[in-house]
Amino acid sequence: MKKFLVILLAMLLVCLFAETIELNTIFGPEDLGYYIERNQKFYDETGVRVNITVVPYGRDQNIKLIASMLAGGEQYDIFIIDCVEVPLYVENGWVLPIDEWLTEDLKQDAIPFALDGMAYQGRWYGLPWISEWKSFVYNREMIKKVGYDEFPKTWDGVVELAKKLQEAGIVKYASAWSWAQKECLVCDFVAILSSFGGKFFDENLNPVFNDEKGVQALQFMVDMIYKYQIVNPASLGWTETEVYKAIFNNDIAFGMMWGIPLVDLDNPEISKGVGQWEIGLMPSVDGEHPYSVSGPMGWAISYGTKHPKEAFEYIKFLAGPEGALDAALKAGIVPGWKSVWENPEFKNKVRGLDKMYEQAMYIVHRPRVPWYLEFSNALQEELHKALTRQKSPKAALDAAAQAALKIKAEYEKGRKK
Repeated sequence: MKKFLVILLAMLLVCLFAETIELNTIFGPEDLGYYIERNQKFYDETGVRVNITVVPYGRDQNIKLIASMLAGGEQYDIFIIDCVEVPLYVENGWVLPIDEWLTEDLKQDAIPFALDGMAYQGRWYGLPWISEWKSFVYNREMIKKVGYDEFPKTWDGVVELAKKLQEAGIVKYASAWSWAQKECLVCDFVAILSSFGGKFFDENLNPVFNDEKGVQALQFMVDMIYKYQIVNPASLGWTETEVYKAIFNNDIAFGMMWGIPLVDLDNPEISKGVGQWEIGLMPSVDGEHPYSVSGPMGWAISYGTKHPKEAFEYIKFLAGPEGALDAALKAGIVPGWKSVWENPEFKNKVRGLDKMYEQAMYIVHRPRVPWYLEFSNALQEELHKALTRQKSPKAALDAAAQAALKIKAEYEKGRKK
């Protein structure tokens, strides 16, 4: 009996003084209640506690993350990373590869673009999270009034439809875009460039976006404003926020939206076109390249974490197929897994998901280069000069290509020091 009590006391002391594993993360206030609920469930199941540092989204999150990485990467164990940030973090050694935990089942279940957004040079660095892209949306009732049952597949057809809508007085401008000199302009150019069959760089990361297809794509953007006059010229100062307002107010007949658009478009509290809007494939120059732009994020693990195994268990819990289904149903977070898109409960939750899923097979990323942020700023400036007719499309893209080569050379020079 005495021996038993000694053993029992020892066990109690071990339990009492055993260190509780804690993981730390950082993100913005959006969906905070959902994360708190999921973190509690993870703690109940594993005994691992996850602490959240909340910062204003899009402001000092990256500053704090990079400061943490430069100081050893121990402050935040796991974090959300944008697809365009992956190369930079990998090149600097700030993020752990997850190949050893990424099973074939997970690889096969992932929607290709969503997982590829977390990959770099043949290795994976995170699980898909908020695996969104820009969907093309159009007002079914408006186009019916001018004799259309389906939205055109080609850009020529789009121009023809847009003119009919405006001539009939249904809308003043058929469309609007987020073409302010910001990241949103690059996103829209990526989609339109791809719809013309163009791309940004060759296999050696030399710019090719200033070739014939690139010039045609940018010229078409310019023509939509000035030649065809089917785009609200205010688009030159608009981000997605203003475009969404125009869509919700039925001021335009077609546009592009992130996330799961029909959730908001069918919400009578914010939309005047409930039940009128549909998801369509992105138009293209030939009807054969219906590509849109991706914006996937993922959950990644800091190189400085002391608990890599537990960190992966957490991101798998939150962002793996089961967690992604929960997030899609409860928080409307766009899943990056085929099994979720094929799940009847998710499919029945929102209309239009089948067409969205079809678009998911035609998605392109913004350039995957470690010097993307500097390049994006240069590209935004030159694209906007073309759209405001300060430069021709060819001159603007040539200047952006030269800037890309300079930024690339400076980056490589800095890596050699």
